[in-house]
Amino acid sequence: MQKHNQIPRQRGAALVVGLLMLVALTLIGVTTMGMNTMELRMASNAQNKSNAFQAAEAGLEVGLGGTNADNITAAQPIVAPVLVNATATVNSTFVGLIPGRGSGFTSGVACPGSSPERTRCAHFQITSVGQHLQSNASSTQVQGFYVLAPQPGN
Repeated sequence: MQKHNQIPRQRGAALVVGLLMLVALTLIGVTTMGMNTMELRMASNAQNKSNAFQAAEAGLEVGLGGTNADNITAAQPIVAPVLVNATATVNSTFVGLIPGRGSGFTSGVACPGSSPERTRCAHFQITSVGQHLQSNASSTQVQGFYVLAPQPGN
């Protein structure tokens, strides 16, 4: 009796299925990495915008603290706050005076907490622009406020 050592003829179906699965898993991996990169970029942009906003807010605080009521109509020099990864450009603008009752922005309204004979109100507006240093993220904050000042001659 003769033994025949016959090897069944294989057609390579397992190889083809394995390669297709490998291609599918590679595509899923590449897509996931791309999505993660986009999410990281979005989170970074949100953080940069937050830093710019905080810089602008710090500029407003510096501007509010640095207004001089003795020379209210003069340009107010403001030193920008020192920040990490962001800068703030702060401008204080003198808007006008409210000298007494009946001459305010609304007829019959004097500056809150003032005595029209002895004090007047100076209206200022501060504009602070925060800029993140490594990106184009920026934030602009505007705030108006009043400063009580003595009437001339008092």
